[in-house]
Amino acid sequence: MQIRLLSIGGKSLVGFLCVLLLSGCYYYRAQAPGAAGRGVTDYEGEVVWSLAWGLAQTNPRVANCQGQALAEVRTTNNFGYVLLTVVTLGFVSPQRVDWRCASPTPSEGGLRVPSR
Repeated sequence: MQIRLLSIGGKSLVGFLCVLLLSGCYYYRAQAPGAAGRGVTDYEGEVVWSLAWGLAQTNPRVANCQGQALAEVRTTNNFGYVLLTVVTLGFVSPQRVDWRCASPTPSEGGLRVPSR
């Protein structure tokens, strides 16, 4: 009876740890105000790495915006990323960066003045 309780408790503990490790920890979001903040694309993103306390960093490659502005940028950390950062004393620090592109800006042109 006691062994069965331990096995059920062990399964619960493993399940809890899986949920904890796979859940989001925290995120930051920067969004342009007004109409510029309404993204026209789905979120795209990648994991960026900072090594040696920021001496070497990877930057995200934003290729899907085709020269348009960014409407929103979101950075996310989860428990695994934070744990890796703590265990390495900050030497390795991963972070997920996601972005959405803004709608295209109208092409340049002159204003027409209506004739009277």
